[in-house]
Amino acid sequence: MSLSKQLLILISFIFFIIFSVNFVLSIENIKSYLEVESEIHVQDTATSLGLSLSPHMVDEQDPIIRTMMNAIFDMGYYKEMRLVDIDGNDLVTLTNTETMEGVPNWLSRVMPMEPATAISEISSGWNISGTLYVTTNPGYGYLKLYEQAKTTLKFSLIIFLGALALLIIALRLTLQPLKDIEKQANEISSGNFTIIKKLPWTLEVRNVAQSMNSMSDKIGNMIARLNRKLETLSESLKRDPLTKLLNQTTFNTNLKQALVSGQSGYSVFIKFDDLSLIAKDKGNKGVNKLLVNFATLLQRTEQSGTLSYRLYGSEFALLCSNFDKDSIISLADSLQKDITKLGQQIGVHDLVHIGIVRFERSSDFDKLSPAMLEAYEQARNIDSNAFFIKEDTVSSMSDLDWKSVINNTINNNMPEITLTSEAYNYASDEPVKVMQEAFTVVKDDVGNTLSIGTFFSMAQEFGLEEELDKCIITKIITLMEKAKQSVPVTINLSMTSVSSASFASWLQEKMAQSPLKTELLTFSVTAYSVQKDLVSFTNFSTFVKSLGARTLLKRYSSDIIAIDLLKGLNIDYIRLARDLTHDIEGNSTKSDLLHIMQEVAQLLDIKVIAENVTEDSDFELVKNAGLYGIGR
Repeated sequence: MSLSKQLLILISFIFFIIFSVNFVLSIENIKSYLEVESEIHVQDTATSLGLSLSPHMVDEQDPIIRTMMNAIFDMGYYKEMRLVDIDGNDLVTLTNTETMEGVPNWLSRVMPMEPATAISEISSGWNISGTLYVTTNPGYGYLKLYEQAKTTLKFSLIIFLGALALLIIALRLTLQPLKDIEKQANEISSGNFTIIKKLPWTLEVRNVAQSMNSMSDKIGNMIARLNRKLETLSESLKRDPLTKLLNQTTFNTNLKQALVSGQSGYSVFIKFDDLSLIAKDKGNKGVNKLLVNFATLLQRTEQSGTLSYRLYGSEFALLCSNFDKDSIISLADSLQKDITKLGQQIGVHDLVHIGIVRFERSSDFDKLSPAMLEAYEQARNIDSNAFFIKEDTVSSMSDLDWKSVINNTINNNMPEITLTSEAYNYASDEPVKVMQEAFTVVKDDVGNTLSIGTFFSMAQEFGLEEELDKCIITKIITLMEKAKQSVPVTINLSMTSVSSASFASWLQEKMAQSPLKTELLTFSVTAYSVQKDLVSFTNFSTFVKSLGARTLLKRYSSDIIAIDLLKGLNIDYIRLARDLTHDIEGNSTKSDLLHIMQEVAQLLDIKVIAENVTEDSDFELVKNAGLYGIGR
């Protein structure tokens, strides 16, 4: 029950008690007054009538006596008049048996009024000749009492309703700031740290509003500071400390993302042929200067749309998405000339060689690195600082073959599902399993296992990813029902399905038909895919929550989606990119990043999960960070 209703009921109850007491006392006072007034009135009547009858009592049979008594009695204010002689015999008796109209019967039962009787002795000369008894009619008293009660009740009710209206207005004005504070608290819970600008006039509520503003401001500033620190730490993790180029992990991630998103282009592998020989001649400082200068040279190519990386030691790379053959040849020629000039500056004629490999959506990521090395070896056989372009795409099947395999997989319900990547919570002495992932395996017509990333990428190319998601979800739910699953399972989805209204309708119907508990279903999308369409994912996440299920952001790092944007996505879990929990001892930045991310996630009420933490040293550091779940 709301505070306003409680106050209304309480004040109304107090008013009712006060009114009831006042009403009863008022009616009792009026009743007493009427009774006293009746006694005085009847006594006056008896005295005056007795004096009027006194001259006529010489003859007790005088008709004027009855006439005079009837004249007074017929006014209706009296219940009985009785004239008796000195011996007690009735001379005249007048009685009124009529009841007063307009007075309810219950009133006389609830508040009985005793009729007043006055006695007046009548004298004739010096002798008493008779006695007059006059009894008042209580009906008039009841009538006045009833009318007074109605009037009192009516005005009391009007006053009550007026006071109630004023109270409601006052409560609305007083409690409206509490609604603003409630709204602010919900906004803070959602990660929006708003401020109440118009402070309430009620002192106590004003103090609460100021405290809420202070808390909101402090939490917002703290998260902003942590987010800035996360951005700095994330950026340092992405780059080589010497050359400030992107590192090998980032190269692998960006290349995978390019393949998934259907881009085509060229990946360029560049390696110094003998850096150790240069180190002997120039020393470590000379080598470092050479590498920095070479990095600067590679960064110039970014003006044409490339991304430059230092992979390891003497190995560098360029990612040239959306480049055609003429563009890559032009870039390679220009790069070759610049490298030759750089070599001349340090007296080295043959400095590096360049291997270039074309990639497209159907390319197998695992085969790209060997292909780049092969192209590099080919370049070494050509000339100094030469490059070699390997045009044949690294793919095991043609587009038609891929389409045939995908259709066959969907139509014949062929995906193989296994529940793997178990994550445990280590907050207590006994680890508790908190999450599993549904892993999909697909095979070609002869039984060879296909790259799942390439498989889904090609399904997207042919517009089949939504049907593929439906097929896989159906199989996962069936498997969970048979296994009587009790632990939440992560189900990977494509953004096409997430954005589809028809998929949402299908999913709602599918979940309604299944006896499985909806909270066991956790739908997952990669952070890279989500950041392209935050609105669609937010809408899907809200929809999924309405069905009782959960959502998870996969392969998350703060450089893809800022952590202060997470609450707006309405998600339940984030699963960290694997690189963030690998070789933590070798990079203290990762440990700081994990602690900060866990701290912010707790404030935003989001659970953080790490996967594939294989090394014991990494596991202990991740465990100490207090993450919700850890998979090994």
